[in-house]
Amino acid sequence: MVGVPEEHLSGHAFHMYHLTSPDQTVSFEFQHNVCGRSIYAKGTVDVVIFLAKKVQSKADKLIYNMIDVLREGNMR
Repeated sequence: MVGVPEEHLSGHAFHMYHLTSPDQTVSFEFQHNVCGRSIYAKGTVDVVIFLAKKVQSKADKLIYNMIDVLREGNMR
């Protein structure tokens, strides 16, 4: 129905988002399609490396999110 290739039925992330203003005069739609799971595994490795560097440098901050990882600019 959303076009997931058959070879990725066991691992995919096809999501559609629909936003509409309260008065129904404006709508916004977007989607993202991910085939497979390798991108998630690679992102997890990047996060682990990021956190290891923070621990090694004895960073004061204790809670991070993915935006912090992206802003660091060291994604592989």
